[in-house]
Amino acid sequence: MARSKPLTTGQAAEYCQVSQATIINWIKKGALKAYTTPGGHYRILMPDFLSFLQTYGIPVDPTLEESPRARVLVVGGGPDAEGLARVLQQDGEFDVALATNECEAGAQVVRFGPDAVVLGLTTNAALNWPALCRWLRASSKREAACIVVTGDPENEEAARAAGVDAYVPSGGSATAVKDALETLLAVRHE
Repeated sequence: MARSKPLTTGQAAEYCQVSQATIINWIKKGALKAYTTPGGHYRILMPDFLSFLQTYGIPVDPTLEESPRARVLVVGGGPDAEGLARVLQQDGEFDVALATNECEAGAQVVRFGPDAVVLGLTTNAALNWPALCRWLRASSKREAACIVVTGDPENEEAARAAGVDAYVPSGGSATAVKDALETLLAVRHE
């Protein structure tokens, strides 16, 4: 599940401690696989860069290697949100971060780069979830799935209008949220 953006030649050069011209030469010689953008710039996919590093014996920083687990941001306060985060982490399928308000959620979207965002509305009535959903759709992380969990059945229509991908009523269990996440993330990464 590729989450990271492709590397620029400058980023690859910085990592390898060589000049950008050297990276471009390696690309032109076929030693380093890259593609060209419509603007004529090279971009290197992370799996290709990792393969290059291993082939040429360049040490690989473990933080470069991507986790096979999907990243989920749970937004909401209180024991319900904390409990959901614990359930999602239990079997190691998801990396989970928790945010209790919109500001924390915005920062986590940028830092954590979630594949999915679960909004727990029953735990935080003050959460401006329609605005947060719209912001998620307009941000650079627009591929993130946005799931609303609420106790108010009549909120489903408003939630869908705000751009959510799945709606799980609050009476549903953490397992129902997990099932919805698995379904959405499988569809998005096929």
